[in-house]
Amino acid sequence: MPAMSRRGELTPPVLVRHDVPVTGLDPRHDGVTIAHLSDIHVGRLTPASHVRAAIELVNSVGPDVVALTGDYVCWKKDEVALLREQIGGLRAQRVAATLGNHDYFTEARGVTDALTHHGYDVLKNRHTTLEVRGAPLHLVGIDDPVTRHDDAGAAFAGVGPGTAIALSHDPELAPTLIERGARLVLSGHMHGGQIYVKGLTDRIIARMGRTYRRGFYPIADGHLYVTPGVGFSGVRIRRGEGTASEVAVFTLRAA
Repeated sequence: MPAMSRRGELTPPVLVRHDVPVTGLDPRHDGVTIAHLSDIHVGRLTPASHVRAAIELVNSVGPDVVALTGDYVCWKKDEVALLREQIGGLRAQRVAATLGNHDYFTEARGVTDALTHHGYDVLKNRHTTLEVRGAPLHLVGIDDPVTRHDDAGAAFAGVGPGTAIALSHDPELAPTLIERGARLVLSGHMHGGQIYVKGLTDRIIARMGRTYRRGFYPIADGHLYVTPGVGFSGVRIRRGEGTASEVAVFTLRAA
């Protein structure tokens, strides 16, 4: 799906839903919903209306949890103020966030403050546990691996029994996170290739040493999902299979 219509209008984000079979899921968590946003990239290329459309999609679902996996800005420090203006209003029992490489390239502290201003929990190599339907659900946040701020050991330290969902901007850490106990890893970073040409884009991604472009990947007894994200970086174009701007919603199911 292209990012622009033939008349040059921006194509709004789409809502995609997935059932996720989870090994060892507590029966009380069957039906729990998690909404996932990533790569919002506020600024000149991503209009505020596009960001707000994504937030409205999340709220229309009424998820138990919202997961945000980084790259809220592009390159400029004045985008941090835009983020604070545009990112508010997400509704869930818990909104948990991790940072991405563009957040560190720009101003990680400012991005963190913008998120926490709205009551969102920024997980920098730590986890938070909440009771959902009477059973513990662990949200494990891995700080940005691209800029080498990640520490999976610290993030998982003290995680007890219950379902663990890991948030990592870069999907390449997924096997390690699943080995540590995550049953679902949510990531972004890749934009689905943003401009995807079958064969060519795949070769470029492989030469970059990358394994995961977009969608679901079964890994051992867990799953990785790589969302193409919401916003734009470099150019205001998303074109080709698997690149459409999206809000992903996952419903946990007993495997």
